[in-house]
Amino acid sequence: MRKPRGPGAERVERLLLHLEEVGAEVAPRFLGIDERGRQVLEYVEGTSPQGPPFDLSDAAQASAMRLLRRYHDATVGTEWAAGSEVACHGDLGPHNTVFRGERAVRLVDWDDDVAPGRRAVDVADAVWGFADLTSNVVPVAEQARRLSLCCGAYGEVSPDVVVDELLAQFRRARRNHLDAGRDRPRRVFDALIAWTEGHRQALTAGGAGPADR
Repeated sequence: MRKPRGPGAERVERLLLHLEEVGAEVAPRFLGIDERGRQVLEYVEGTSPQGPPFDLSDAAQASAMRLLRRYHDATVGTEWAAGSEVACHGDLGPHNTVFRGERAVRLVDWDDDVAPGRRAVDVADAVWGFADLTSNVVPVAEQARRLSLCCGAYGEVSPDVVVDELLAQFRRARRNHLDAGRDRPRRVFDALIAWTEGHRQALTAGGAGPADR
């Protein structure tokens, strides 16, 4: 696989090499630069779910969260975490996870979004898709169950932290669209904020459940 190199490509390439060196097995291997200056990355066989809703099985959700946990743990104390908890991928979800059957095998689309941060930032991004949070076709009780399952599989990050982080992200996005005069996407985030605030108690009532790594 080949892709153009962005401004932060060298830093991301070093991260991919680090993940390979420590045996994390969470990302495609970085294989070099081609004659046109593009990244050459390992092709990862598998599929990425289509949605929303993604309606993943419990086994698939848990596998994806364990994969994310392995990635985060491999970045603790590194230059990419830069004194923060971990290095965040920055754009996680089913669309950037490769599955073979119900097993999540790689996180993909490593780009300039990689940055130091808190575990909860990436976990919230991921769970939004994996648990179908804010869906208008998946019952709220089922969303709450999936949220609890995902948090239990990852460990240490609770459902209330995930919901609060999602709300914070929605509010930042809404503010950015408002400041830029983008009315239609601003209304989308108005609705997401209202839905999440209205269902926060139902989503978080079950707790995190036991960790399953």
